[in-house]
Amino acid sequence: MPDYFRVVAVDFDGTLTTSGRPSAEVLDAIGRARQGGRRVLLVTGRILSELRESFSEVDEVFDAVVAENGAVIAGPMGTRQLREPIDTRIARELERNGHHIRRGKVLLACRAGADSDALAVIRRLGLDYQLVFNRTELMILPSGITKGTGVATALASLGLSPHSTVGIGDAENDHSLLDRCELGVAVANAVDSLKSHADLVLDQPDGEGVAAFLAGPVLAGTRRIHPSRWHITLGTTADGDCVSIPASQINVLIAGASRSGKSYVTGLFAERLIDLDYSVVLVDPEGDHTNLGRLPGVVVVGGSEPLPDLDHLGQLLASHHGSVVIDLSQLSAEAKDTYYRTAPPRFEALRVNSGLPHWLFVDEAHEQFGRDVLSVYTPSRKGHCLVTHRPAELCDEANGDLDVLIAMPRGSGGTDDAALEALVAFTDLDRGVLATWLAGLSDGQAVLVRSEARHDLIPFQPAGRRTSHVRHWHRYVDGQLDWHHRFIFTRHDLQPSGEVAANLNEFHRELLRCDRTVISHHARRGDFSRWIDSVLRDDVLATEFRAGEGALRAGPDADPDEVRNLLLDALEARYIG
Repeated sequence: MPDYFRVVAVDFDGTLTTSGRPSAEVLDAIGRARQGGRRVLLVTGRILSELRESFSEVDEVFDAVVAENGAVIAGPMGTRQLREPIDTRIARELERNGHHIRRGKVLLACRAGADSDALAVIRRLGLDYQLVFNRTELMILPSGITKGTGVATALASLGLSPHSTVGIGDAENDHSLLDRCELGVAVANAVDSLKSHADLVLDQPDGEGVAAFLAGPVLAGTRRIHPSRWHITLGTTADGDCVSIPASQINVLIAGASRSGKSYVTGLFAERLIDLDYSVVLVDPEGDHTNLGRLPGVVVVGGSEPLPDLDHLGQLLASHHGSVVIDLSQLSAEAKDTYYRTAPPRFEALRVNSGLPHWLFVDEAHEQFGRDVLSVYTPSRKGHCLVTHRPAELCDEANGDLDVLIAMPRGSGGTDDAALEALVAFTDLDRGVLATWLAGLSDGQAVLVRSEARHDLIPFQPAGRRTSHVRHWHRYVDGQLDWHHRFIFTRHDLQPSGEVAANLNEFHRELLRCDRTVISHHARRGDFSRWIDSVLRDDVLATEFRAGEGALRAGPDADPDEVRNLLLDALEARYIG
């Protein structure tokens, strides 16, 4: 079955052929690629009817055809044009000026020398059209239509993603095709501008180069290319340099103890992938990452609601190409274990068939990758982010396929043994030397190490996030805290008011209705912020609560209801709202 790339989108003239029809060798290479499970799309500037006249079996050779430079798509569901045809007045005027015009379903085609006349007519008529050059040819198209937009539409109709696609071309109008795909490839005979823009330039020209590529190491997965446009920045070094990693075709381990910041960095990594339209599935045992659901295209399932059927989840991914956070926080330990055993094989099967999701994030990864991992995951397929505070328990198969380690060296108890264990295993450096080096890092710093440079340890400050991060969100909002962790509301005479908050919803409800004297009593003592800090361990909210409590201690005229409102606003913005 295919490795990372599921689709090859290839240009026709100058790329597959220079003689009007691909050779038998090229057609055989395309057939073998399709038999092996890949889809092959033809993406051409040609008018579809003209293409079919010169290459009658084109619809059988390819899974879909994107014609007229992205304006027309032909595939299993028939033929559709993505925009209205170019105004016929332009063709008439150009023909009156002596230019030979060919009309497609949408575009007008002519020789490149007609460009000045075409531009003058478009300007005079006040129309929103563009001129696209393809070596000696000129196409007049609606603005915004490119090979890139056309191939994206065709892929969506097939349930596939541009991030699972290689684009191959030779000419000026192939720039958008190469940009839209995960990997952009130019044949050896391509124009210089496309060669300098491509992620890979083939050694051979046109069809010969395409046939060799289809049988080569990139599609087989033995050579991995990471285009710079598909890198994500995780933070900056002390010198201000960006710290980036590839957004695909790697495995990542994030290791650190409790309160070391590993969940924050996990969410940051997921955010950056989602921003680039990668499909992410994040298995979230404690509900730490449900705020990612605020991002476009992200669905949160589970939590207080029943988990959806795995088949439905697969259909959701295939139809929307989005991302899913699977919140297991309300499940029992036994139910979580059952889910861990049954869900991953289904996700792996989806990835084999469609390439989606591009990434599987597994928190508490030692629970999964410490057992017979090959029965549920294929680490060599890449696209796994493992998050754990017990890296020593990861199995050899998982450790052997890691490409990037992000260690979080500061846990709640100081320098973190989990980060140290992960770094020792990944770098093979001396434990004592590493421990001394880690002790010199600042709070909040992370350490990145790449497999190709295992002795190059890069400390960095993680970047800011778009969504807020709150640890164990559902446990605090909806769950039931142990008795000794609950908040007991008391009056000024230290007598219990009769109300006890076992979670934040109950705490919020009692803040709304309790007597002013209760607010005054607890705020003057700093009880609210102390409880948030010691039980929830939420430094951000505790700081906001301390500011609210301080307003009451500022003087005898302070209003407890004003403090109540400050606390409620902070709590609602962070958890309840």
